Amino acid sequence: MAEAANSKGNDFYKEGKYLKAKKCFHEATTLDPEEPKYASNLSAVLYELGRYPAAIKAIQLAWQRLRAKYVFNDRPSTPPQVDMLALKLATRFAKAQVSGVANKTISLHARAEQTDAATNLDNDMEKFSLFQGKEQDPKVREMTAAWGLWRRLRADCAKHSAEECKLAAGDADRRLRALPIFKAPIEPVLEYFRFGHDPVQSLLNGLYNSTTDNYRLDTPQNADKTDWSFVFGGSGDCRHVFGTLIHLADFARRQGKSKNVNVHMTLLDIHPATLARLAIMLSILQQIIEARKKNNVTKVVELHATIFYLFTTMLMPDYCRQILIDTAKSLVQELPSDSGKIPSFLSVNQNSLSAILEVLQYWCSPLPKSTKTFVERVSGVGGLLSSMGLNPDKLGVGNDKLEGLGDSLASLSKLFGDSSPFGAKPKGRVVDAYIDDMAESDIYDRLRILLPPKSLLSRSPALAQLSKSSTGASDRVFTATTHEIEELWHPNPTLFDLISTGHPGLGDESGYPNINGTPFSSINSFAKFSKSFRRGAPPAFCSGKTGFATMAQFFDLVVDAIERLQDSLKIEIIKDDVFTGVQKLVSGELKQRPKEYPTTYTRMFLSNVPDYTNGVLTTAVHLTPHVQTGGHAMANCLLNTPSFHQIADFCYNYSLLTPDELPRVLGCQIINPNNNCFDDIVLEKLPLPQPLDKLASKKELHTYLTHLLLCILCSAKPNMPPARVDMPNNLNAFFHVLVHLHRVGFPSHWIGDFMQFVVSDTLVTDIKPYQGILPIPRTEIKNRFLSAPRKVHLNPWKVELQTAFALLNAMLPFAIARPSDYPTLNDIATYNAKVVPIDLERHKDVYSWGPLVSPLIKAVGLMFYRPHKRFKPDALARRVLGLLEGDQDVEMQIILGAEVVDMRKGEVSWKMSTVWYEKMKSEQWVMAAYRTDLHFAVCEPLGADKWTQVLFV
Repeated sequence: MAEAANSKGNDFYKEGKYLKAKKCFHEATTLDPEEPKYASNLSAVLYELGRYPAAIKAIQLAWQRLRAKYVFNDRPSTPPQVDMLALKLATRFAKAQVSGVANKTISLHARAEQTDAATNLDNDMEKFSLFQGKEQDPKVREMTAAWGLWRRLRADCAKHSAEECKLAAGDADRRLRALPIFKAPIEPVLEYFRFGHDPVQSLLNGLYNSTTDNYRLDTPQNADKTDWSFVFGGSGDCRHVFGTLIHLADFARRQGKSKNVNVHMTLLDIHPATLARLAIMLSILQQIIEARKKNNVTKVVELHATIFYLFTTMLMPDYCRQILIDTAKSLVQELPSDSGKIPSFLSVNQNSLSAILEVLQYWCSPLPKSTKTFVERVSGVGGLLSSMGLNPDKLGVGNDKLEGLGDSLASLSKLFGDSSPFGAKPKGRVVDAYIDDMAESDIYDRLRILLPPKSLLSRSPALAQLSKSSTGASDRVFTATTHEIEELWHPNPTLFDLISTGHPGLGDESGYPNINGTPFSSINSFAKFSKSFRRGAPPAFCSGKTGFATMAQFFDLVVDAIERLQDSLKIEIIKDDVFTGVQKLVSGELKQRPKEYPTTYTRMFLSNVPDYTNGVLTTAVHLTPHVQTGGHAMANCLLNTPSFHQIADFCYNYSLLTPDELPRVLGCQIINPNNNCFDDIVLEKLPLPQPLDKLASKKELHTYLTHLLLCILCSAKPNMPPARVDMPNNLNAFFHVLVHLHRVGFPSHWIGDFMQFVVSDTLVTDIKPYQGILPIPRTEIKNRFLSAPRKVHLNPWKVELQTAFALLNAMLPFAIARPSDYPTLNDIATYNAKVVPIDLERHKDVYSWGPLVSPLIKAVGLMFYRPHKRFKPDALARRVLGLLEGDQDVEMQIILGAEVVDMRKGEVSWKMSTVWYEKMKSEQWVMAAYRTDLHFAVCEPLGADKWTQVLFV
């Protein structure tokens, strides 16, 4: 019976059905308490399942039974070296110990107590491993290598305490989160997205803001839900934050509760001005609440006007600017002390505070910006092109989610500057601008302002006169109004900052931002949203048909929501990228975060940040682990929507996985793969870790990792906007994937076995990296294979691999036998170089690159090489695929994760070992930064003797 169970277990094992095999081997082991091979088979399947402590116990049992077969002096004895089962068991024992320590299921500092008999068995296996015969036998070499690694690991751990071990792992965790996961842009300047474009939505709604699908959260099933938590990544102008607040308050009202509902919103953005702007808006909303309580209607209207102009358009009246300045001053004073004067629901992360305060301080005084100059720049040719959406870097973005054909006609007509959405209005008609639907559009076309609240109109006498007869107004009235606006109205201060506004390409060199489009199409979406939640007539001050009336109705609902939820509401703002920022947040790295704040979230909304950050793959690896099981990470696609026929194509391009494969590898699923990319792209978290029988096989995993690695190392070619697809991931991002795979449930040694091929440069595969025009089509599932396997040559990426392992070894959940030339943590240093940028506008290929030469695209790597008179830098940049395939004409190393690249300042920095630096210096190597996708150098080569070592890790 035991043999029958064992045979059945072997069949299941060969089929990869490890859980069924385990059951059979356990049965066989129990039925025959003397046969060692049954316990050995049980240990083998436990090892494959990644259950290393259990595997070790089964190995000890098998070893005990095996010793019983070799009696010496009437006592069980060490098996002879010719016993192949003993060889397998000894090898597996060392591997299980190493993998268990790596994935933290075994601790060398707090080892579970075991009997003297078990310890003696361990010692006996080690004695067996020391046999030096048959060194040419690959099985013996494998055992010797495994025990060598196990002994080194034991010796290393013996040098430090349990606490020091824990600290080392924590430090390595932080280093992983600090490493750049994307290739660098040519310039590191941040884009400042001042005005949103997509329709306002609530995260309580379903997909694509649906109020009817099965993914809505405002359902009877959630009536008793008391904790709601949301992440807004790339929080932008926070329209979706406000929309969600309105919906939450309405849901709480319908359920008859609010006091016992806890709402937490975590907002992350990389630009401090975005967050400073939000802080001002939240403070103004709180001021409205206080003015309401005092029944100060005039103050309420002024505050609503301020938030309207701040949120919507480029100019604002003097009284609004003064409120904004006063609010900025108050925040600068009160935020550092966290006094009771700031909104109780606002929480600014301490690590982000200084950057946000710097922006607020900039807004504390009137800016030396001219209204006349600003209007002239926006109304000129550049402004016209921007309003038509013809900015090359943004072509096709922002107007691709128009709501219905009627709205599309109106919005497009306004976008192109027509005074009426349905053709020219008859001239000479006297129309009150506060009554006529289109009059405000005419005024905006001429003056670039939106009308103030009617009760405050008397503060602008010429504008008041114009508004009474807008379409029939004489040139004299328009001229008088123009002069008045130039004197009494000012540029919206929050459109200006010290980082982006004066940067060529993002603004005007004299410090004025480019303002794209008009506010009307966006305002229209707020009207529709407010209508869904308005109960009864709006307040008198926001009745009417102007932009102010529409936005004031919306923000009045936001104020109502804050009042209802205030005691249980917390809005947390953090300056960081959403992907590593959330990880830092939940790990405790961003200090002084209250313990009651969430570490997992109901939902996340990422806007179209994934368009620029490797899409589904980055979201799945960095964010879905922090969504509650069954929760969603949602995003939209705006950069290149027509490039993808379905969301399934979006998924494959960025992750190299079909939607069916995604759960089996990354532990999440796309719930709407057959929809087009105008819908939200939604990842749903699955319970982690997943059972191994629901995951990809070891062979499938290695195939996937090979494909992913090769596509990161050898970039495909970008398409022209609006079909441009960015693939910025670097090798550091690959290490994040490896760590995530362990979270998903893959055994540590599956991951470690693959990486052993990588570090020893022995990877053999029939997979080739995609080298066509992006996006990567799903046909690559079949087309990625060559006719025969070959060795790929990974030595050109050795510097970066060595650096990564030195920095991260203490936290990696898998183990490898590192080659003897691999550096330790203390060998890693950061190097700086002052380089001479290449004037790309004079490059012979500049016209073929077109807008792809944008300095903001994350596609810059560093190449280090011994100068070769046959190869100029551009030629070397084109030889990366050849290096992978074994081209040895030039000795070269590539780093894809540069610390800093700033061609405007001529600065580059990176990490590498001191051994490599000394080698490169003595052999007169040079470094040049290059575009990995277009294959050209972006700076002149610089010799190693001119690099500067600035610090050790």
